[in-house]
Amino acid sequence: MVYYCVCGGCKNSSKTGHRVHCFPKDKGIFRSWVQFVKIRRADFSASSVTAYSRICSAHFKEEDYHSGDAKMVALSLKSMRMAKLIPTAVPSVNANLSACPVPRSRDTVCRKRYIATMMTDTSQQETVDSVDTVESVDTGDQPLPSSTSDAVTQCYLKPPRWSRAVQVNLKPKMVSVGTQTSFSPQTSTPLASPEQTDDEDDDNASVVSDLSWVPEEPMHEEDLFDEEPPYACDPHHNGIDKFIVCQEELMGLFAICPACCERSDSSIVQQEGTFVKIKQVCASCGYHRFWQNQPMLHRNMPTCNLLLSGAIHFTGCLATQTLRMLTLFGLQCISASSFFRHQRRYTIPVIVQAWQNDQAKNFSDLRAMDGGLVLAGDCRSDSPGHCAKYGSYSLIEDRVNKVVDVQLVQMLEVPNSSWCELEGLKRSVDLLRGKDLHLATLITDRHRQVAKWVREELSPEGTRHYFDVWHIAKSLGKALDAASKECDQLQLWRPAIVNHLYWTAASTPDGNPAVMEAKWRSLVNHIQDIHDHDTPAFSSCAHGPLDGDQRNKEWLDPGSLAAVKLENIIMRTALLKDVRQLSPQHQTFSLEAYHSLILHFAPKHTGFSYLGMYSRLLLAALHYNHNANRETARRSDGTEKYCVRYPRFRKGAHVVLPIKEAASYGYATSLMKALLESYTNSPAALREVSDNLSSDAPAPIAKSFEQVPKEKAVSLYLARESRYKKT
Repeated sequence: MVYYCVCGGCKNSSKTGHRVHCFPKDKGIFRSWVQFVKIRRADFSASSVTAYSRICSAHFKEEDYHSGDAKMVALSLKSMRMAKLIPTAVPSVNANLSACPVPRSRDTVCRKRYIATMMTDTSQQETVDSVDTVESVDTGDQPLPSSTSDAVTQCYLKPPRWSRAVQVNLKPKMVSVGTQTSFSPQTSTPLASPEQTDDEDDDNASVVSDLSWVPEEPMHEEDLFDEEPPYACDPHHNGIDKFIVCQEELMGLFAICPACCERSDSSIVQQEGTFVKIKQVCASCGYHRFWQNQPMLHRNMPTCNLLLSGAIHFTGCLATQTLRMLTLFGLQCISASSFFRHQRRYTIPVIVQAWQNDQAKNFSDLRAMDGGLVLAGDCRSDSPGHCAKYGSYSLIEDRVNKVVDVQLVQMLEVPNSSWCELEGLKRSVDLLRGKDLHLATLITDRHRQVAKWVREELSPEGTRHYFDVWHIAKSLGKALDAASKECDQLQLWRPAIVNHLYWTAASTPDGNPAVMEAKWRSLVNHIQDIHDHDTPAFSSCAHGPLDGDQRNKEWLDPGSLAAVKLENIIMRTALLKDVRQLSPQHQTFSLEAYHSLILHFAPKHTGFSYLGMYSRLLLAALHYNHNANRETARRSDGTEKYCVRYPRFRKGAHVVLPIKEAASYGYATSLMKALLESYTNSPAALREVSDNLSSDAPAPIAKSFEQVPKEKAVSLYLARESRYKKT
């Protein structure tokens, strides 16, 4: 259906390419619309408004439309038919032309060419001639009569072969949130030079052109593009959506001159990673401009290049794989060398600063807690075996489930890789002492060097050292599996014996070493159906009568091979000493979960530099602290969600696990914002922090040995290989 404008003297409609708007429902705005129509139609009233009454876009100003829609229309990315009015918009342009108005311009030649292209019927051409007569006189900067000037500057026309609708204005401001566009239409005023200071005002980016200047003879390209305007950047540009655009479609946007709608020449003048810069020149009217797909940071760093490096690093992706995928897809992106340069100079300092802020907040919260710190600590090697390059020691406060500290130790800093755990613990303890934090309880595995150092250095200060039950149970299970190969009866008793170890620790909340040892020793009598013991700390078994269905395995005969082997395992001196230090309440399972998380950020099959490994450990710690205390997911009816798993170590048995809420990556978003803000404020400050981190890092392992010249090494290799070649 075709809707016509109800304003007097206006013949615009939806068929002519105009946007037509129905009357609003708000009574106050509705009356204002009716009063506007009555200016040209005295007989018009509120009762005259029907469901088919419309007012066209020629009677509204640009600010009456949503700013986002206006920008999209100006960029020819959206039709004017899709532009929406703001709720309080009131028609104010009193246009009564019978055809679409023409753009205001003192360039008569360009205006006539534009009108001839846009107008097709006789009535429109007559209007063109009449308006041309009025505008042929140079009026300077004075506005045209009200009957034509407002309509001229506000109407939207339908050009052929380009877009469904464009804004007719020879001074377009085609700058959107996602792109930066700079115009220099037929100007005799020099544009701003790119060598301006960093503190220049953003308003300088919009240059008011002198439209009275008309090129009388063709200009050379070097004269047109000798200077370029500066570009400003939104510090939170990473939050703006970005789209993949094929080059052919992108260049098609510059095939038509926005000033005269003639064919124009365009070409890519610069391409750097994700950054592309296009110049457009119109030979007909002399219009020219530069366009680039993203703003520049300090005029030498494309915003999306830096953001891409930050996104790869902050999500824990491997740069070489990610960039290879983008290259295979055909997407223009940065090189691997650019990523590692950005990582070293900018992203690593941002991660370290974010971790220091998070760590300071955790320390402040822990000082307010009573009883000192309850920490679980363990070391993780960057590669399996005993030839690790790095060892990272981590401490988690078990009550709040937060990573408190992460220390990275390189192998050359200690006698060998097995010493990395002790060195990492020493560094963490020194840090806690410097922050006036008391270490009340420490839970670790059975590392003998750590146990001795804690006993000599920390125990006199009041620190209690416990062993994690899972590590001891794992070792006990391996011993039982080896013994059960000779005695099948022990295989039936294996789950009960491991459970008894856990019960020994859990049933002794005060951690009394004598009681825990007595409970563990009672197992020797229990498996032989003897439930009274001669130890005062635990004189009899705590269970009730075990008869009937409660019995699923036979008692071991005293003196039998199975009983002797089991007693030898249970009564080992080293095991008894470890049982006395079992942790009754807090364990290291949270720390093991954190170590599993590190595999995403720093997989063991990939080698990293010292700072590269350290930054990825900190990213894992930030992710863990941000998501460790998630609640169990619930269904719409409020019931909790669970899942059933069959882990390999259970050998066919199942486990039920709660399903947690989806992980949050707000920390990564904060890192992206911090990266942009820090670089925008001062790239030199980031590089200074990077230099300080590099100076504090240990020298690479390769540089600790005598370097052989490459030519010599290659010649020796070729000489050695030549001996095996067939002559």
